[in-house]
Amino acid sequence: MGAAGPRGDFGGAGIRAVVAAGLALLALPSAATPAAAATVLYRCTATDGAVALQDEPCPRGQKQELREIAAFAAAPTPSPAPAEARLSTAPDIAPAPPEITPGDAPPPPRSVLPPPLWRCTDLNGQSRLAETYDPQPRCVPLSVLGVDLSRAPPSAATLCRTVEDACVELGGDAACAAWEERLADAESALRHAFSDTQAQRRRERDRARAIVENDCRD
Repeated sequence: MGAAGPRGDFGGAGIRAVVAAGLALLALPSAATPAAAATVLYRCTATDGAVALQDEPCPRGQKQELREIAAFAAAPTPSPAPAEARLSTAPDIAPAPPEITPGDAPPPPRSVLPPPLWRCTDLNGQSRLAETYDPQPRCVPLSVLGVDLSRAPPSAATLCRTVEDACVELGGDAACAAWEERLADAESALRHAFSDTQAQRRRERDRARAIVENDCRD
């Protein structure tokens, strides 16, 4: 029960009692007063006019009035940012790699110069293109090389000599011209391929086309 004071007057000791009771109730733990509910105070007026505020019902014989103190509102939950704002603050994401149809070769990364090619020429003057140095060493019979074995013993017919193709590395414009040649050969091979080799021929064609378009054309 708070201190007494004049009837209807909240000054002096009476107002200190009211303030003390209000502060005590406001300091109650949150478990006793849920944040979402209002606090109920009892305003008790004694027969001598003393007024007190308390959190319990007034004693018998005193006039009782109820007062509600609104609970403090909880801090508002921040609303989600608009989709445009989220997109503008999102970190940069690398673009997804292009989809590759089964059977197609992935395009090579763009480079300053095309991959080098080697043009290898055999003894008969026939040339071929290779991506690595590949002279294809082999043992050629002496008779094929034009060696006269008419006076040699019969066993000489099996003699041979190791020969290699003459290979020259191509680069720059010469490499681009060679890749265009290789693309034409790959397209021709794909048109005449059987069903069991079409996938491989298509990969070779796609790879040659990607190199020509990415490395040899502005």
